[in-house]
Amino acid sequence: MSIGQICLKMEKFKLNSNKSLRKGHLKLRFIFEGTILLIILVGFIIISVAVLSGSWQIRPILSGSMRPGFSIGGVAITQTIPTSQLKVGDVAVFHPPFLNNTTYIHRIISISKSDKQYVIRTKGDDNPTADPWLLRITSKNSYVTRFTLPFIGYLAVWVHSYNGRKALLTIAGIIAIIFVMSLLLEYEKKRRFRRSYRIAKKAKKE
Repeated sequence: MSIGQICLKMEKFKLNSNKSLRKGHLKLRFIFEGTILLIILVGFIIISVAVLSGSWQIRPILSGSMRPGFSIGGVAITQTIPTSQLKVGDVAVFHPPFLNNTTYIHRIISISKSDKQYVIRTKGDDNPTADPWLLRITSKNSYVTRFTLPFIGYLAVWVHSYNGRKALLTIAGIIAIIFVMSLLLEYEKKRRFRRSYRIAKKAKKE
């Protein structure tokens, strides 16, 4: 075998290796991007469903009465639970008596049951005294705070508005469309690459 033939075989081997690596790279990229988009889509759908169903809510923190744990401009992520499960230490979401349009997020410092209703006293962590009212809760379910996120409180107000909810559904739909389109584009890329490879291989044989 001449040196030229050896070099030619080495070049063919190198070319085939590069093609295999390229195919493997495209496949890994396709899987990685598809997985990331799927995680984003599923996470967004879960959050949207939870918020829209009412089982979870995002409440803005607009005052400093619960500092330092609840900073102004942040949000409280709240979950609905049976009122019978409320306990001292929970940070509850409620409307004070005679203030139905005002929402408070304060800690429960005492709780008792009287005449098939729960009587609760609350207090802001940063306030020197307890709130000047007793809450009488007759509903079966109540909201308690699970955790907080800083700096996005005003966004939460918009999310709970009618336009915000419509936007959530629209964004979820756009993400789903982008995900499907990316899968289709990657599939088309792979199909064209395989077709070009077959044509090139056939041309070399001829």
